[in-house]
Amino acid sequence: MAKIIAWLILIFVVLLALRMISVRNARARRGEAKKSAPPKAAAEPMVRCIRCGVFLPRADAKAVAGGFACTDVQCATRR
Repeated sequence: MAKIIAWLILIFVVLLALRMISVRNARARRGEAKKSAPPKAAAEPMVRCIRCGVFLPRADAKAVAGGFACTDVQCATRR
């Protein structure tokens, strides 16, 4: 009976060691991914097109009288 308990303890210790090694490797991989990832771009303010009502980034919008608008090509394809 003592041999069985000793074997079970040995198996448990080996499995625990393998698990700890696996967790350490996963954390190292996650840390490398965070270091190499490019920084996130800041969110742009969104504006609504006065012609078609679609929201688009302010950088893509054209300033017109009364607000912002899509380019003519974009508005035509959304109708």
